[in-house]
Amino acid sequence: MEDGLGAWFNENKTEQQLSSFGFRTSGGGAHQSKTMMLPEVESLLSSGTTSADSLKIAAIDDNVMGKSTANTRRLTYRHLCSLYGFNDQPPITKVMMGLWPLDREGHALFTLLVALARDPLLRDTAKVVLETPVGQALERPNFEDALSSAHPDRFSYKMVRSMAQNCASTWTHSGHLNGRAKKTRQRVSATPHATTLAALCATAAGYGGPAILGSVWMKALDLSPEQALDQMRRAESLGLARVRSAGDVTEISVRQPLSSTLGVSELEHV
Repeated sequence: MEDGLGAWFNENKTEQQLSSFGFRTSGGGAHQSKTMMLPEVESLLSSGTTSADSLKIAAIDDNVMGKSTANTRRLTYRHLCSLYGFNDQPPITKVMMGLWPLDREGHALFTLLVALARDPLLRDTAKVVLETPVGQALERPNFEDALSSAHPDRFSYKMVRSMAQNCASTWTHSGHLNGRAKKTRQRVSATPHATTLAALCATAAGYGGPAILGSVWMKALDLSPEQALDQMRRAESLGLARVRSAGDVTEISVRQPLSSTLGVSELEHV
C-alpha cells in the first residue's frame, strides 16, 4: 500500500472534483479531538430525518444524542458536520444516509468509509491497521509513529498521543480492532451495501474497472479483489451496481444505479 494521497486518490482527479464529492485531501480533522462517534451517528440518523435543517434540530433542540448540556450538543454536532458533512451534504453524505436504513449491519463500515474520506489524519493511520495480520496486537505507539511520520514537527507529543488514541478507538468501533489498552487486529465482514459505498469512493477518487476492486477503499473493508467482485455482484442483485466481467475485462458502475435507487442525482457528475 502506498503512503500519502496516491493510495487514496488518482492523480487524474483535480482538487475541485474531489472536494465536490465530499473528500478532504488535506488539513486536520475531527480526530484531533474526537473518534468517528459511531453512537452519535447512530442516534442522529435513527431519528429518520435527513435534511440539514432537521438534522440540526434533532441534534441540538431535540437532543436525540442524549447530551447533558446545550453547549455539548452544539459542539458534538459541529464535529459531526465536519466529519460527515451533515450541514452541506455533499454526494458522499447523501449516499451514506440513503444506504443507512437499508443495511443496519453496514453502519460501522459506512461511517468508517466516510470518516476516511473526510479526515486525512485517520487515513494516516490506515496502513498501520490494514497491513497488520489478523490476530496480531496493535498498541497506541504504533498509531503515534504513523502520525508523527506523516506530520513531522507539526503536533506536540501530547496532541499526537491524543490523536493516536482517537484513531485507535475509531478502528475499534469499525470492527478492525478488538480490546482496550492492547488491541488485536480482527477481520471485518463487509456487506454488499458497504462494498458499494467503497466502490463509489474509489470511482470518485478516479479509479475504474479492476482498479476499483484493488483500491485501498476495498482494502479498508478487508476485501481482496476477488472478494470485492463477489460482493459487487451481490450488490448488483440489490440494484446498487452494475457489473460486467468478460475475460480480463471488468466493468463496474455504481453511480447511475445508486442515483436511481437513492435519488442522489449529483452522482451523475461524479
